[in-house]
Amino acid sequence: MPETRVILHFLRHEDKETVVEKPDTDIELKESGRVAAFERGLKEPAHLEVSWAAGSNRIRALHTALLRMAAGTGSVTAEMSYAEAKASVEAEMKYGEKVVSMPELNFNFSGSKAFEAEAMGSYKAGRGLEYLLRDSDRRVVELGDKDSFSYSRVAANYASLISREMQVGNNFNKLVKQKPDKYAEFDNKLERYFGTHQTVPECFYMKVLEKFQGRAAAEKFIDKLRDKDGKVFGFDFQEGIDIIVTNGANGQSIVIKNMRGLPDVALTPELLADIIRDAERLDKTIDKDSKAIND
Repeated sequence: MPETRVILHFLRHEDKETVVEKPDTDIELKESGRVAAFERGLKEPAHLEVSWAAGSNRIRALHTALLRMAAGTGSVTAEMSYAEAKASVEAEMKYGEKVVSMPELNFNFSGSKAFEAEAMGSYKAGRGLEYLLRDSDRRVVELGDKDSFSYSRVAANYASLISREMQVGNNFNKLVKQKPDKYAEFDNKLERYFGTHQTVPECFYMKVLEKFQGRAAAEKFIDKLRDKDGKVFGFDFQEGIDIIVTNGANGQSIVIKNMRGLPDVALTPELLADIIRDAERLDKTIDKDSKAIND
């Protein structure tokens, strides 16, 4: 039975331009950010035939993922805008897209003015992860906020995405069995490049740690990210987590590889489902409280 892998690269976007007159979604990577993502893509080249990129609805996340995936193909340069790079990569495709926007990779603090002020204020003060872990779920319930991405909602977004990729892993393994020669040159591997933002993959990783080891493990992870001034903003540019979905003789395994040198963590379908339920419980609590007020 062939062993196949789907590798999910969740990575923070590169450095962005400072342009106040543009909507946040439209802000491009600055030149140094494009160069850094392009050079990293050259050092770790992907096979475009079996790779795919996605990002939040913010151009900086989409462009970073695209450059990481396509830098080694000769179809993009570090000088191109996001629109130019996307058009170049997709020019020879008969249908579909090579990079798409996915809401699961985004952050959203704007479900209520109070939550936005608290979350953004905490982030700018260097304690955004602490606010998300300790306070954000409670605050969305208190505010009746069903839209802001609190700690459990962010983690559930990632859990849903990973669950879908597990099914991709199963389907890919079946395909390799049917056509082993077709994918041998690609090491029986698919790669996904997911451009995201500070605090987003961190929330998922903290939730996993909390499920396995308790809240103290998540707090300890935050401490590992502190800078010399004691502040915590999150992962650096292009840093994040890799998740490897492996299908082989013993079935399927899902493992988080962390870039900070922390131990690998094995995921299970049951754990991912439990993380998703945490977010569902938040909404049910809000609905229940709203009904009680209106009755």
